[in-house]
Amino acid sequence: MQEELKPKYGLFTAICLVVGIVIGTGVFFNGRDVLKEVNGNLVLSTLAWVIGGVVMLISISNFTNFSLKYGNSVNSMMDFARVTVNDRYGFIVGIFAKYIYFPGMTATISFVVGMYFAQALGLVSEGFPMTAPVFLFAFMFLTLLTLTSLFAPKLASIFQVSTTVIKLIPLILMAVGGLIIGLVNGTLNQNFDYISSSGGGNGLFAAVCATCFSYEGWICATNVGREIKNHKRNLPIALIVGCFIIIAIYVLYNLGISGAINTEDLLNFNSSSEAVTQAFTNLFNNFFGQALIWIVVISAFGTLNGIVIANSRSSYALAINDQGLFKRTMSSVTKKSNVPLASTILGYLLACLWLAYYYLSQTNGLVMDGTYLKGFPFDLSELPIITTYIFYIPMYIMFLIKNKDLNIFRRIILPTLGVLAAILMIIASIFRHQMTTIYYLIFFILVIGIALLIDYILKKKRNDLKVE
Repeated sequence: MQEELKPKYGLFTAICLVVGIVIGTGVFFNGRDVLKEVNGNLVLSTLAWVIGGVVMLISISNFTNFSLKYGNSVNSMMDFARVTVNDRYGFIVGIFAKYIYFPGMTATISFVVGMYFAQALGLVSEGFPMTAPVFLFAFMFLTLLTLTSLFAPKLASIFQVSTTVIKLIPLILMAVGGLIIGLVNGTLNQNFDYISSSGGGNGLFAAVCATCFSYEGWICATNVGREIKNHKRNLPIALIVGCFIIIAIYVLYNLGISGAINTEDLLNFNSSSEAVTQAFTNLFNNFFGQALIWIVVISAFGTLNGIVIANSRSSYALAINDQGLFKRTMSSVTKKSNVPLASTILGYLLACLWLAYYYLSQTNGLVMDGTYLKGFPFDLSELPIITTYIFYIPMYIMFLIKNKDLNIFRRIILPTLGVLAAILMIIASIFRHQMTTIYYLIFFILVIGIALLIDYILKKKRNDLKVE
């Protein structure tokens, strides 16, 4: 065993990691839901996608600012918290990342992969019930990609690049083709003029809430910062370039969909997948429309692969800073493949636990006396995001206070915009999930509280032994 992760990912791979994690399956189908929120108003739905992208851009710009300031000392989410605030704050963020955020996200995306794979094979219906085949596929692919990350990191890197490129092809084709055809035949102009008279939408804010969550996941790429070649230069570039690619794809793809199908028809389909499949069929042919589900599966695989890589580094990120349990074991890496073995195994086990929770919550396994256990199930895919933005606010404020040597834009304007973007995301979480947000936050406080208590007890024991 050796104790250091070596740089192994180039700039292009780093960009693919950012893009591949953020652009998952939602981009293909979320546009219709956003459009519904604004009663088919294409101007407002496009504005919602732009605003969501701006929130991501502001957040990424702040972390790029942190990276440029602190350089080689920041390589993960917890490192950013440590250098901007202090070691104790970094530890709290690291515990959240290790036990909740990364394994929870990994479990969620595993479920999505299993769900779409089962649908592609015709084993589940449109409603995506959490059946035994879905759970087994989710577990199988989570295990497979974890083993690939552990024993064949180069193959995992190639897989990340390949799936990112593959998923971008149909999105770009729809963006370009839909816009051109829509402008030529007038469909796009008609859709810009269309506003549903039936009502039922919740307005621009609800649409923005929906788009903001589609832009999440980019922070995962920072967890492999130590393994990005020349990361002081390449990590900020990967984040910024990836951000602009994602915004362009989201906005242009959804405009392309509106060029390929009438808004009224789009809204009248029974499901988003049916509507988008019809749009692809209109623009290309039946084969492309039928192949869409497999493209979505590949997209989900790419997202899961990136999340698995990030999740496997969570315990290592704590241990390398002399924090967390079993620091020596968790900070060790394999000689041949140069990956953190113990950290990967623990991350996998935690993801399996969260996957089991997901399965129980979706199959009424958490029901007692006809009702859910109090507070269950809270949404595992979006609610942890509220915590990340709560964590960001002190980081922005402390960066502003500490770095008086920076110019006004980097020191004041960027962090201030970051605080405003974080507040918007927190409000969006509460708006979307209401009381389950409170249940989740109670769970989060319990996890952090237990971790801090264990850390205090262990430190006290070590101090007592030193005194003796």
